[in-house]
Amino acid sequence: MIIHTLIYRFADSVTAPEREQFFAELGKVALDSGLVLDFGHGDHFTLPVDAHARGMTGHTVAQFAVPDLETLRAFSELPHVHEHISRWRSRIDYEAAYANHENLLTAPSRKGSVMHHTEHTVTIEAAADIVWKVLVDVEGYARIFPPTQEVKIFEESPSHQIARLVVDVSGSIQSWVSRRDIDAERRVIAYRQLENAPLMGYMGGEWRALALGTERTQLVLTHDFKPRDPEDGKVAGRYTYEQADEMIKAAVERNSVADLGAVKDESERIAAARERVA
Repeated sequence: MIIHTLIYRFADSVTAPEREQFFAELGKVALDSGLVLDFGHGDHFTLPVDAHARGMTGHTVAQFAVPDLETLRAFSELPHVHEHISRWRSRIDYEAAYANHENLLTAPSRKGSVMHHTEHTVTIEAAADIVWKVLVDVEGYARIFPPTQEVKIFEESPSHQIARLVVDVSGSIQSWVSRRDIDAERRVIAYRQLENAPLMGYMGGEWRALALGTERTQLVLTHDFKPRDPEDGKVAGRYTYEQADEMIKAAVERNSVADLGAVKDESERIAAARERVA
């Protein structure tokens, strides 16, 4: 995981309500992007020595958490991120310093704070536009993905979907609500659970369809996840943290392979049908 840390120093003319609005909008831009796992901000606590410190002493610190540097780069290039910066630069006077780094305080013993990242991939003998149509058709997942029992769309636009999925997870039927942010130009779907499955503390990731020529596609599926924090020593009232962690990792591995295989089979079936018609 990569942490993007920002230190802000505001001019005396900037009011407290303006600062709060600035960070409220910044947080919304971050979390609505589907690329940022978490966002937070807080005041810098001043010490007497700060009055004599060399360099910039900030007023407020903000942090973004993202899975990797590639995701942070993608977020930094989003047009509405630059629109936010330009809009506020024209309204208030502030300085900002930043650093990109790993989560330096995550110790191995603090298992509840560890986010797993996995990446699975498959090569598909079909054009990227065919693969993309299969990915965007979330309702079709109940037909092509063996573990998925039902999909119900609550909200949909060309750039996003919010849907409830009912899925067989290791023989247990579970349900959750996911948001999918759709970038048709890049052929990327960023997803995250808004209402988590019983064992899950966080689940998000991406589908990426990368064209390899005109008739072949590299499909990449990533997951960023961690179990729910234990209550009274148990996750979901039944499992230790370690048990839940192993169960989720096994399910992610098993279902990733199955889901990629399902998209491959469906895409190649459609490609073959088109070729026969042609």
